[in-house]
Amino acid sequence: MSEPSHPNNTAADSPESDDGAQGQQRMRRLTNGIVVAVAILFLAHLIADRFVPSTDLGRVRAFVVPVTPQVSGVIDEILVTPNQPVARGELLARINAKDYELALEQARQNLRRAGQSLGVQTANVAAAQARVTNAEANLQNARVQSKRVFAMVDRGVMSQAEADNAEASLTSAEAALASAQADLAKAKERLGMEGEDNTQVRSALVALEQAQLNLSRTEILAPSNGVASNFRLKEGIYASAGQPLMTFISSDDVWIEAYFRENSLGNMQPGDRVEFALDYAPGRVFSGRLGGIDYGVNWGQQEQSGKLAQVSGETGWLRQTQRFPVSVVLDPEQARGLLRVGGQADVVVYTGDNALLNGLGWLWIRVTSWFSYVR
Repeated sequence: MSEPSHPNNTAADSPESDDGAQGQQRMRRLTNGIVVAVAILFLAHLIADRFVPSTDLGRVRAFVVPVTPQVSGVIDEILVTPNQPVARGELLARINAKDYELALEQARQNLRRAGQSLGVQTANVAAAQARVTNAEANLQNARVQSKRVFAMVDRGVMSQAEADNAEASLTSAEAALASAQADLAKAKERLGMEGEDNTQVRSALVALEQAQLNLSRTEILAPSNGVASNFRLKEGIYASAGQPLMTFISSDDVWIEAYFRENSLGNMQPGDRVEFALDYAPGRVFSGRLGGIDYGVNWGQQEQSGKLAQVSGETGWLRQTQRFPVSVVLDPEQARGLLRVGGQADVVVYTGDNALLNGLGWLWIRVTSWFSYVR
């Protein structure tokens, strides 16, 4: 006889089997969902990297120049403290001018004696020569400043309007020099042919000009708006011509140099809107515009004539990413007091008007700015 079946045991095992199958299905769906989500995020990253590129390799940059005296002497006064903001033309330090005042007076006396021997009006010549000296100094300064501005315009860091202003200042300085030279020519003309060609008068004029210039150089002035940094000076120290006394950081020309991956540059154009966050100011986001993209970087290839090319070997199936510097033009008023040369910044560039991608970039830079608190 066959044994009777046990329907109760079968019924008891069936729910457990169903629960196990359902659990496996849920796990499978969860795994598939995670894979799909990762794939979507990866694809979104690739797209965003082309249209809303970002980088955390940004540095605040500015012109840093050594302040070097052009004449030697004992420092009488130091009128600034380290990292004190100063304006263009403000007095930084003063060298004892007694020797140079005496040299100037001696040059004037020599010119008077040379003029008296010829019966000329040396006072007018001296005054005219002083105006020429001043005009030449102004022209030299205008050339230096305009050269810097033109270089920044070529890089896209400064606007064409600023280049036009620099060109106008240079033209005005040239006109002032021409006017001063014309006045000097008139003063010399009153000397007559004999006086103009006189060796003593010409030598005295050159010595007077040099003495005036040396005296003016005893005052060390700020070349632009900025701060004087990295110096330890005290009254009584002897300053040698050509030896730097302090470092000057210009606050007129400040920009951010950001380093983007090469494959992120495809859609970038000068003038694109940029947002950046500074480690010095966590939680704050600032705006700017794309100034320009460097056309080349040093990638370590140094070939010499007469030798075979050297090819560096790389391991792995992914080659190392090359980065290119990108300059970001800032609004100097927006982040005044927060831009420290060498400070780090996170940068995002909006290359188009896509609301979704731009929204992701907008969110990324703001989240990143708050992470500066814990870096």
